[in-house]
Amino acid sequence: MKPPISKKWLLKETPQVHALPPEVPPPLVPVLLGRGIDTAEKLRLFLHPPHNLPYDPLRLAGMDLAVQRLYRAIEREETVGVFGDFDVDGVTGTAIIVEGLRAFGVPVLPYLPHRVDEGHGLSNAAVEQLSKQGVSLIVTVDCGVTSVDEVSRARHLGTEVIITDHHTPGSDLPEATAIINPRIAGSSYPYPHLSGAGLAFKLIQGLCQFYGQPWSSSLLELAAMGTIADLVPLTDENRYLVREGLARLAVTKRPGLLALYRNGRIEPKSINAETVGYQIAPRLNSAGRMGHAGDSLALLTTDSDAEAEVLAAKLEAMNLERRALSEQSYQAAVEHLSKIETLPAILIVDHACFTPGVAGLVAGRLLDTYNRPAIALAAGEGDSMTASARSLPEFNIVEALSKCEDLFERYGGHAQAAGFTLRRCNVPPLVERMTALAEEALSGRDSAAVMPVDAEVQLPELNDAVLAWLADLEPWGVGNPAPTFLSRGVHVMEARYMGNQGQHLRLRVRQGNSEWTALAFNLGGKWVQDTPLLDLVYTLSKDSWRGEERHVLHVADFRASI
Repeated sequence: MKPPISKKWLLKETPQVHALPPEVPPPLVPVLLGRGIDTAEKLRLFLHPPHNLPYDPLRLAGMDLAVQRLYRAIEREETVGVFGDFDVDGVTGTAIIVEGLRAFGVPVLPYLPHRVDEGHGLSNAAVEQLSKQGVSLIVTVDCGVTSVDEVSRARHLGTEVIITDHHTPGSDLPEATAIINPRIAGSSYPYPHLSGAGLAFKLIQGLCQFYGQPWSSSLLELAAMGTIADLVPLTDENRYLVREGLARLAVTKRPGLLALYRNGRIEPKSINAETVGYQIAPRLNSAGRMGHAGDSLALLTTDSDAEAEVLAAKLEAMNLERRALSEQSYQAAVEHLSKIETLPAILIVDHACFTPGVAGLVAGRLLDTYNRPAIALAAGEGDSMTASARSLPEFNIVEALSKCEDLFERYGGHAQAAGFTLRRCNVPPLVERMTALAEEALSGRDSAAVMPVDAEVQLPELNDAVLAWLADLEPWGVGNPAPTFLSRGVHVMEARYMGNQGQHLRLRVRQGNSEWTALAFNLGGKWVQDTPLLDLVYTLSKDSWRGEERHVLHVADFRASI
């Protein structure tokens, strides 16, 4: 096993003068200052926003038209199709609208495309199939805002379309009955960063409001999972959806989630954003990556304990398969890149072992490892290639792809995550153009992989007061990442390898009178036996070990103390 590539630790510079209240523990002062929270008032507004949440859904452009059309569908007992994407955001958003409409007695036909056979986004084939099944109205989830031709095809067949999508709109908008997307030019909605599941929740919230009845709080479970999984900022309304949803996930009555918890050995009372991001979401995503996302949708919406057990076991098996294939694909990519003397500004890789289901995971790990935008290409049907791209804040990947759109069959995404399909013959010109765009955008930037550090602390400083404050500052995610700490000269009392290949480490460390368990995932290859002192970069997280829940150091990197 090759040792991980070393990263440069960058301790953030923070102001020395601030007006934070004295009760803030010293280790958290630089954390808050680094996020622009430098006064008692800013801290109060972060912890307790003054506005009522969730926002009024009718403030979203197109919501009034969408709700009126759904009202007519309910009154006429129309069959409604719900077309969602196959990732966790799309699946949970689809479940929200399916459950929300069924509560009004609407016959609903959900449709999730197959990742390999159909790819991302609304397709003419899906539109035609739903139309043949008697669907007179299609509601999209997490897609559709760029589906001009597909919506036109639906209209030709006499089927109307309501679009809910948070992706960046193109220059031409589809002629849909309603488009709900806070990123559309001229939108006045106060928060533009909702996920696909978040917008699905807003649609059902708006429909319930129209009927003068409360929406089901169980929908927040789904909205929280989709919001966390899609890596949108966990601020403002998203923070509300996630905090409330996590509380619901701890006491969920859904047979599917309870079965997933049992199979994954997930303790409900300990669920937080990290649990969703690293344990629940990967299992839900495994269906779309290794099989069909319909299994995850069925798991979330089933009322049958027996069906839930079967589906949860199936997802657990697919997740193990996904992990093995992902690791194999990542190592193949690293092996290829190790032979390149000077790495380009953007990494574009393909390998026979890559599949569309793991391409995004490979691109994400390459971005993290090499601190460069990355695109992973996988063979699709015939001579087509399916790709996933991940990028840095300094390089808007979907904007760059838009300058190459003549090469694609389809593309879409966000500033830092996107996907596309193209013919194999178009790969060389794509590499040439994207490399030039990346070189121009990232010129002069230090390409060394960097690990930001929020604060340097001694382990004894991480007391109960610090842990209580950290709990109040959660949930962690994009826009509010878990604080990263640095502790130097930590004594190693015990070190044990974990994992079937010894790829992980469990350390017992001490500094002063403070002892901690430290978990270092995928860093086993970096450990040198009998190293007495380490400098650690880590976050704090909860871990259940032999039935006991405790805080541990989640090590992001380490090196021998000098």
